[in-house]
Amino acid sequence: MRLDVRFFEGVKDMPLVIFIHGMGMNVNVWSNPSGARILGGKYPMRVLLSNDETEMITPFLDLKDLGFNVLSWTQIRPSGPIKIAVAELQELVNEYSKYAGNGIIFICHSRGGLIARKYLETNYDSARGLITLSTPHHGTSMAKWAVYLSPVAALLNQILKGISKKEMDSALQRILGFFSSSGLREMLPESGFFTELKDIKQRGIKYVSIGGTNPDLFRAISLSLPELISKVVPDMIIPEEMREGYGDGLVSAASSVLPYADEHKDFHLNHASVLFDREVRDYIIRKVGSF
Repeated sequence: MRLDVRFFEGVKDMPLVIFIHGMGMNVNVWSNPSGARILGGKYPMRVLLSNDETEMITPFLDLKDLGFNVLSWTQIRPSGPIKIAVAELQELVNEYSKYAGNGIIFICHSRGGLIARKYLETNYDSARGLITLSTPHHGTSMAKWAVYLSPVAALLNQILKGISKKEMDSALQRILGFFSSSGLREMLPESGFFTELKDIKQRGIKYVSIGGTNPDLFRAISLSLPELISKVVPDMIIPEEMREGYGDGLVSAASSVLPYADEHKDFHLNHASVLFDREVRDYIIRKVGSF
């Protein structure tokens, strides 16, 4: 299979660091974040960041500059079943095995952490570490939200000002498609994916998980997403994912904890900002250096 890959060869004897993107995203979120787009390419990634001044630098770029072998790719079906992405990952590990002589470290955002966990069920011999950022290790109730999506999406025109009605309608269709995808249904806590997941803590691998506690995915503009949600959803059923201090807008802080992590750390960031925050990046660099 032909994959859209970004690979940079590092210094001799450095580990291979494989970056796995989240659902609905692509390789640019790691290697070229200023060019990354959301909602099928309609909007820049920056609309999700909590600060307009955020430097769009990722751990991929940090570790590349530090001389690590770094690798990522665009999943062919980024909203499809996890097993497809696992097969792609296996192909890439085989293809770039000569750069993994000193082991492989996986750094994953959101659903990417579940892809790595599924892969590591049976392919752990060369692994040195796994770091997950805002991964729904126990699922996410946001996968149930299609029933509330239409009124919430209708309110998005208060956020994305200057967008034509035609473009907005197109964006809403993409949102609806995302919320009805097979990949998102796998994120339900009671899904078959979680029922069948049999991974365990493997000797010799270090595990670190990172979570977020700021649910404002659109904090940079005047009306936050939690405020939009509260207009159409009864307060009593607003999930932890969307509550201040309890989630990052898509994944709850509790769900972001890898069950067998050697270390877990929460940051007051939303689901997107965790990719670029300087404190998070420094923390990841320290952890990778200790593996």
